[in-house]
Amino acid sequence: MKNLLYLLIGIGFLAIISSSASGFLTSETSSTLDGLYEESFYIDPENIEISDDVVKIYLLQINKNNGEKKVNDCLNFYSSEYENYKIECSISVNENIAFDDECVFITGVFIKEEEKDVVTIVKDNSC
Repeated sequence: MKNLLYLLIGIGFLAIISSSASGFLTSETSSTLDGLYEESFYIDPENIEISDDVVKIYLLQINKNNGEKKVNDCLNFYSSEYENYKIECSISVNENIAFDDECVFITGVFIKEEEKDVVTIVKDNSC
């Protein structure tokens, strides 16, 4: 009877350690993959508007992570695609999916002036 009690305590202890370790590994792997996804820029615009001399690209995401980097990457990518255009990249953020509460978090503008590249980035911190 005493051995059965020790056996049950040992099994319980191993079960606790096993579930803690698997939870830790799952959350750490998930956050690592999220970091990799956020570090690489994938251009999947919601909308692109092209007029006579302006290209406007609208991106949508659910958080504010890496917004400035994504706008810079967007400007770099589309400035090589549309060389003689003014490029505007905007990121709209909708952190609450239940409500349609979307706002433009960051906007970047790329203009080529007299062989000089000018990039302006405006961030709305109240968003």
